[in-house]
Amino acid sequence: MTPCTRLARALNHRTRTLLLLGMLASAGCASRSGAPVDVLQGYADALRDGRMRDAWAMLSTAARESMPYERFEATARERPEELADAIRAYGELQPEAPVTAHLELASGEVLTLIEEGGRWRLDPSALDFYGQHTPTQALRSYVRALERSRWDVLLRLAPAEVREAIVQAAATAGVTPEARLQASFGGPDAGRVQGVIRGLRDALERGRVVEVAGDRATMAYGTGGRSLARLVREDGRWRVAEPE
Repeated sequence: MTPCTRLARALNHRTRTLLLLGMLASAGCASRSGAPVDVLQGYADALRDGRMRDAWAMLSTAARESMPYERFEATARERPEELADAIRAYGELQPEAPVTAHLELASGEVLTLIEEGGRWRLDPSALDFYGQHTPTQALRSYVRALERSRWDVLLRLAPAEVREAIVQAAATAGVTPEARLQASFGGPDAGRVQGVIRGLRDALERGRVVEVAGDRATMAYGTGGRSLARLVREDGRWRVAEPE
């Protein structure tokens, strides 16, 4: 089986993550050397091999300026689970996605590459582990943040009205907003929260359709699709209201 065939088969799988940090290695398919798919494949290979310097060198000029190598390497070392997610995500591109500067991952994430001097380099958005650029991406980020108890991320994913209410409640209780949010997801609600996580994860993995109407979006999930996740777009980013 040729490298191109292996890659094509890998592209059929669904990804469970979104987020990103990446690397450059040798070309995967000689007939398409330098194409975005090759760049991503090499990026994942180098990431898997721990060749951080190669990875950083592959980023666009803007990305390297915004993230010096020391911080790039530290981010990868300090976020092993997100890093593993990124490696898997890069091997799961939709095979029908047009090979251009914009690549759509199976998760619904649109990854942008920039051509510089005849070479493809990743846009700074490739450094975001918890993206909010699409409703599907925001929901995946929501599930991932809940699974990893990333209360700071969940606070960022919340609509402004909800976030402000949490901040006010935290101030009244004399705790941080993150601690207040953590408390609201624990106790008697812990079982329900786990059910929501399972339902959302299953719906996303099955490719459940997210219906978008302007700056609002919904996705049915759970048994018989009787539960509903609601999203709202604020300041160009999708935010997740607490699912029903």
